[in-house]
Amino acid sequence: MELFWIPLAAFVIDAIFADPSFFPHPVQLIGRFLDKLEKKARKNFSNRLGGVLSLLILLLLVFIIVNTCISIPYAGWVFALYFAWSGLALGSLLNEGTKAVQAVSSGSLKEGRKAVSMLVSRDVSECSEDELYKTLAETLSENFNDGIIAPFFWLVLSGPVGLWLYKATSTMDSMWGYKNEKWIDLGWAGAKFDDLLAYLPARFSAMFLQSTANLAGLGSGRGVWNSVAQDAAKMESPNAGWPMAMVAHLYGNPMGGRAVYFGKEKQKPVLGSGNTVWDKHSLVQLIKHIRLAAIFGCGLLWLVVSLLRLVF
Repeated sequence: MELFWIPLAAFVIDAIFADPSFFPHPVQLIGRFLDKLEKKARKNFSNRLGGVLSLLILLLLVFIIVNTCISIPYAGWVFALYFAWSGLALGSLLNEGTKAVQAVSSGSLKEGRKAVSMLVSRDVSECSEDELYKTLAETLSENFNDGIIAPFFWLVLSGPVGLWLYKATSTMDSMWGYKNEKWIDLGWAGAKFDDLLAYLPARFSAMFLQSTANLAGLGSGRGVWNSVAQDAAKMESPNAGWPMAMVAHLYGNPMGGRAVYFGKEKQKPVLGSGNTVWDKHSLVQLIKHIRLAAIFGCGLLWLVVSLLRLVF
């Protein structure tokens, strides 16, 4: 019964109230633990082995904590609802995205750059207004999967424990998964496991965006799937390109190109076609579109998995 009602309740609470602010967010706690684990891993093992062991330790610890909390008699459902709610990020993503769009459109590049920098790991200190809008479109699209569809997918399949095993892996990948000399080996295990866990959800996220294109005022979205698949294959990640490429093709505004990470310029694959640019109007439309796609996609996942449980 908990697997039946908790995902829906958590989705509604998250959409309305966003992340709970009355308690340190579990992702923050995982981040602090990873900072300490990094030092131990680098000191005692080779980077590749240290990364593998760190991932195993992290997943075991998360499994024990979440499973123990939700198994407490009578109060377990409260912990289960909390872990489900805090593992979803629809409310926070849309709230922070809206604030960033407003900051960029306010006319102050300084304020716009500051707001966008809070949402991305790249350096946006030299970005123009158009580049800030494009950066926002990219991070909103990618996080539609990472922060909403993928965690909800694992929540409906395996409850709060499965959700937080995914979130722990995703957090490790976001902190250690950079493909540079410092992180390439230590972050290898987390990045590969994250690729595996997000493989199906990433493709579902593109499907849900396409399915709700008409509701978002973008037309039917038919005929773009092959182009999206070709563009997604250009990305280093086997998953990130799917929602990003779908958004780029549906909106007719390309993504990718020049980006700066840790002081080094990088040319990312260009997704989509055309020469139009992202602006305030298209970002506002994208935020509304993501909300629609999240409602449709999470509702469909919940319905399908619930029916399968009844049948089997």
